[in-house]
Amino acid sequence: MTAATSDQVDALLLLICGAFTLAVVPGLAFFYGGMTGRAGAARAFRAVLTGSAVVVSLAVLGGYGMIVGRPLIPHVVGRPDPGLASLLPGTGTSADPYPLAHAGYLIAVCAVAVAVAGTAVASRITLRAWTVFCTAWTLLVLFPACYAVFALSDGWAVAGMQVVDFGGALPISLAAGSGAAGVILACGRNAQGPLEGRRLTLVAVGGALVWVGWFGLTVGSEGALDGFSALIGVNTLLASSGGALMWILVDRVLLRRPTVTSALCGAVSGLVAVTPASGVLTLGWSLLLGALAALACATMVDVAARARFGVPMTVCVIHIVASLVGLLFIGLFATGGGMIDSGNFDLFVAQAVAAIGVAAFSFVVSALVALGLRFTVGLTAVRYRADRAVSSRLPDRDRKSLPAGREDLAAE
Repeated sequence: MTAATSDQVDALLLLICGAFTLAVVPGLAFFYGGMTGRAGAARAFRAVLTGSAVVVSLAVLGGYGMIVGRPLIPHVVGRPDPGLASLLPGTGTSADPYPLAHAGYLIAVCAVAVAVAGTAVASRITLRAWTVFCTAWTLLVLFPACYAVFALSDGWAVAGMQVVDFGGALPISLAAGSGAAGVILACGRNAQGPLEGRRLTLVAVGGALVWVGWFGLTVGSEGALDGFSALIGVNTLLASSGGALMWILVDRVLLRRPTVTSALCGAVSGLVAVTPASGVLTLGWSLLLGALAALACATMVDVAARARFGVPMTVCVIHIVASLVGLLFIGLFATGGGMIDSGNFDLFVAQAVAAIGVAAFSFVVSALVALGLRFTVGLTAVRYRADRAVSSRLPDRDRKSLPAGREDLAAE
């Protein structure tokens, strides 16, 4: 029995990290869905499972090549690789498990991005509309955004602008959150029916899955078991802890009653913020980053609540704001390239331009796709009639097909 090679050890690490990363998918559904009740959690879980199935299928059908393959459009997107043909035995990689393990990890990361968007819009749009939107958004936004970060030799962000994004915050949280915001605005405020009370058990279980699973996402971003792996793991722990403590403090000062949800929202804020920065910050800066991200998110969540968009916009705010804080924090405090060490703002400007560009592109494309669905196959699951202040769980054209005397089915 021969000793394992370094590539085999790295492949095992990626497989384990990919499995942990996949735990984030149901975790997000339980965490955010539980805030809207048991029915909301069920809708969120259905959306993330459907979205994950779509993105995995698209990745295997050729999308993985669009993420890290040879350039199709230089600096923008890679050439599709149908069936992961370049990674299968018989193509020169059969003795090396690393390429296929790396592909599995990146596909799991894409599933998390879709889950972020899915949990935000699950209560707003029909399953049919979500499936069509997820397919279009993945091909038009997600895969190109991943190419910008994960195609290390050609992506416009990492290779062109020298952006630092270790874990892929640009596609995972920023693009997903901005895209979901575009869909929510296309639906409007009144596209959601009455909500149930919060289910603390679902929120706690989901938050725990996200907290633990996110370690797989950040540690796996290094792609190898080396000196940075431990630093990334500890930075992830510190940022999430700082975020949890800060959000609890904010709720204690403003509401005088911190809750479990407060702590978990703060932890998630810290996790999202440290995703791009986990390998370039010292321990103290990571703790501060988590606290600042939670403070910014708590403030913006309160603003979003005043706009009466509900929990869906809370999801968008946490992922958009925390990602922006993390990306910009790198420009100031990253070891070696940040303003503190280098004395210039070159990295800060690059981080800001890349973040704003990805967020704006995802928002516009998502809003246009959602509007297109709204006027074709239908978008929202709830419609409010002008004559009565009650909600209709079925589109108007579907209500017409109900048997006489069974209009009560529309409320199911």
